Amino acid sequence: MKTPPPYDVAFSIHAGRDLREIRKYITQKASSKVAQRVIASLFEAVETLQEHPERYPIEPLLAEHGNYRVIRKGAYEIFYEFTGYDIYVYRVVHSKRDLERLFKRFKP
Repeated sequence: MKTPPPYDVAFSIHAGRDLREIRKYITQKASSKVAQRVIASLFEAVETLQEHPERYPIEPLLAEHGNYRVIRKGAYEIFYEFTGYDIYVYRVVHSKRDLERLFKRFKP
């Protein structure tokens, strides 16, 4: 069986802003070193998608919109879509956020 090439990963503007806010918050509450470790672990989780984009479950709250999945990494959830060709990271949010409220405003 032929292995597909690594898939491309892109981040939405929201995801980029989420990551900056996470870094800023952790730097203020702990340290820049801790923030760097957390951000690195989030990126490492996303990198695993390049080889296995369907390894995480479809998010039920977004199922009606498409093939949206979630990676749960520590206190954070990374929401992404696998199109069959590419991976698009939409949001990176703390797991204690009101996800139903967030998804009511969800527009891919």
